[in-house]
Amino acid sequence: MGQADAPEQPTATTKPLNHQQRAFAAAYARLWKGAPAAREAGYSVKTAKQQATAMLNDQRIMAAVLAEAARLGMTTEEATVRMSEWGRVSIDDVMTLETEEYPTRIQKPLREIVAENYEKIQFEQELAIRTEILFTDKKDQKRYRNKQQEAHLLRLIAHERLLLELEKDPEATREVPGPLATREVVNLDLVKVHKLKAGHMIKKVTPTRYGTAVELHDAKDAVSQMLKIHGAYAPEKHDITTNGNDLPGSNIMMPDNGRD
Repeated sequence: MGQADAPEQPTATTKPLNHQQRAFAAAYARLWKGAPAAREAGYSVKTAKQQATAMLNDQRIMAAVLAEAARLGMTTEEATVRMSEWGRVSIDDVMTLETEEYPTRIQKPLREIVAENYEKIQFEQELAIRTEILFTDKKDQKRYRNKQQEAHLLRLIAHERLLLELEKDPEATREVPGPLATREVVNLDLVKVHKLKAGHMIKKVTPTRYGTAVELHDAKDAVSQMLKIHGAYAPEKHDITTNGNDLPGSNIMMPDNGRD
């Protein structure tokens, strides 16, 4: 008599994943890095690497990872649309022309600077005298007076330096801030980006000393790829018999016959 078949035992692949394992699979499908995915799934920082290694050896979890990756992956139709958008987009679509003010620098005669500086010294001295009487406490008043006298002395010393320079060179000039001027600038317009839903068309945004540098995805490459998809290019021919090398016996050596 034959033996009865043993009851089928549940396999490891039929055991459902727990909450953390499902979270790890979802995170790993996005990150493709074990330890960060384990930490995101709630495993401790100390054991994240070991937990990730163990889970990646579990066929059930890897099947969940592949399923999630397939769900997140881009379809052929979506990739075609995205490539077409890259080919059509222009930098003008996300930039705005604006007018801004900027400070200028001008050369000013030193004699004018000396006169203006002296008026400033007189103003500061008069202000100090008027302000001193506002103090009701004698000690506070004295401290304020001493501080203002020290500042006044420093201003006088700086003024004497200017006078000496002017004596040595009556035609001297100094570069000083000039009036504000206006110029046109082009800036990234995040409102335009949002309205056009064009965030994915921007490859890189870099702040520079001259403004914001915006780099879009390569439109030329995108157009070329779309032409290939639509069969506009002739198929490339490849020599599969010689791997691109000369055929045996095909090298023909001709005498130069005096040719240059």
